[in-house]
Amino acid sequence: MSNYRIIFILLSILLFFACESSVNNASESDEQGFNISGFSINYNNEENKISIYVEISDSENIASINSYITRNGDIYDGEIIFNELLIQSSVNSNIFLYEGSLELSNEIYIYDIALVFNFNNESPQGIFLDTFSTPIKPEIIGYIVPDTFQLDPTDWTWLPIDIEILNLNGFDNIESVSYQVQRIYNGCDVECNYDPNCNDSIEDSEYQSDPTWFFEYVSSYNINQNHLYQINIPMRPLDGSELLDEDGNTIFPSSDCGRIGTILFKFIVLDQDGLIDEEFDIPLEITE
Repeated sequence: MSNYRIIFILLSILLFFACESSVNNASESDEQGFNISGFSINYNNEENKISIYVEISDSENIASINSYITRNGDIYDGEIIFNELLIQSSVNSNIFLYEGSLELSNEIYIYDIALVFNFNNESPQGIFLDTFSTPIKPEIIGYIVPDTFQLDPTDWTWLPIDIEILNLNGFDNIESVSYQVQRIYNGCDVECNYDPNCNDSIEDSEYQSDPTWFFEYVSSYNINQNHLYQINIPMRPLDGSELLDEDGNTIFPSSDCGRIGTILFKFIVLDQDGLIDEEFDIPLEITE
C-alpha cells in the first residue's frame, strides 16, 4: 500500500469540484487533532465482498467518515462506483469499519479510494487518498531449464534455473516462488559405504519438497507486473563427494555416488491472497 496522503480542501457542497491543496502526510491531520494510525482495504473477488478498516488517534472531533471508490481516476475526475459510510466501532471509538458486497470488474485491477472526514466543528473536510488492487491469480509465463545436465566426476556443480512470473498485483503481492522434484534415478553400481541400498534405483511416487527450495528474486519490469526469479541448485559429483563451505564445514555429507537419471520439476508461485499457479512434469536428464 502506498504512503498515506491526506489532502484537506475547503468545505463545499460540490465536494468533487473542490481544489486540492499541497500538504504533507500527517501535518494537516495534526491540526484537526488526530492522526491516521492504521488503514487497510481488502476485496474478495470470489465472493464479491469488501472490507475497509481505518484507525485514528482521536475520534472526538470526527462526525463521520465516508468512503469513495473510483476507477479511471480519483474522486475529482474518476467514475465513482462506491460510496458508503464507515461505521464507528462500539469496542474502540477510534476505529471505523465497513463490510459489505461490491462487484468489481474482472478487467480493472487497480482502483482509487478516498476517505472523506467530516468534523464536528467548522473545520474543512479532510480527504485521505490511496489505491488498492483486486486479487488476480499470478501466472508462470516462462522458465529456462536445460534438457540435460552432466555431473562432474569429482566437483560439485550448479544447475541454473530461471523463471518469470506475471503478477498484475505487483511484486509485493508475491508470497513465494518454489520448486519440487520427482526423482527417477538409477542405482549407484558401486560398493555401498553410506547407504546399504545405494545400488537400488529411486523412483518417487509423488513430488518431494523441502523448506529451502525457493527461488530468489532478481528484478521486475513492465510497470512492476513481470518478475524474474532464479536459483542455482547444487549438483553432487559422480564420486559422491561432500560439499563444504568456505570454512570447511559440511553443507552436504558424502554419499555413495552422484545419481544419474531423470528429474521432473514442479514450479509453484503463491501470492499473498492465497492464489497459486503451477507448472509441473518439467523433465531434466542427468548424465555422467
